[in-house]
Amino acid sequence: MRIGARVDQEEVIQGVVKPLNTTLFNGQKWVSQQDSAPAHKAKTTQEWLRRHVPAFISAEDWPSGSPALNPPDNKLWVVLDDMTCRKRHNNLDSLKGSLVKVAAEIPLETVCAAIAEWPERLKACAEAQCGHFEWHYYK
Repeated sequence: MRIGARVDQEEVIQGVVKPLNTTLFNGQKWVSQQDSAPAHKAKTTQEWLRRHVPAFISAEDWPSGSPALNPPDNKLWVVLDDMTCRKRHNNLDSLKGSLVKVAAEIPLETVCAAIAEWPERLKACAEAQCGHFEWHYYK
């Protein structure tokens, strides 16, 4: 499913990511890095993030598109997909509702573990001289 920049900014970034600053991160400093989805690379999204996110990594500074280097892609999307797709969704609204509900139910320990594994994945990438390397989602 592809979403546009406006939906990404209003529903995902402002509606989900920004509130994490006071809940998940408890007001502590955090960094936002997105994948290379067109909505994430949009100039309007990049500008919004520059203005509203304390530490923002701009698109030109993102690492390669390897999911092994992106904590959400590496583990959290796998968990989200597994939990969301346990039941069949007959329409887009059902899927959206389930994604929002399930995202709120992902245990904080799972989020922290996904982020904590990032240095190990980065080290594996460096040892492979940024070439191909295997990373197993559930080590």
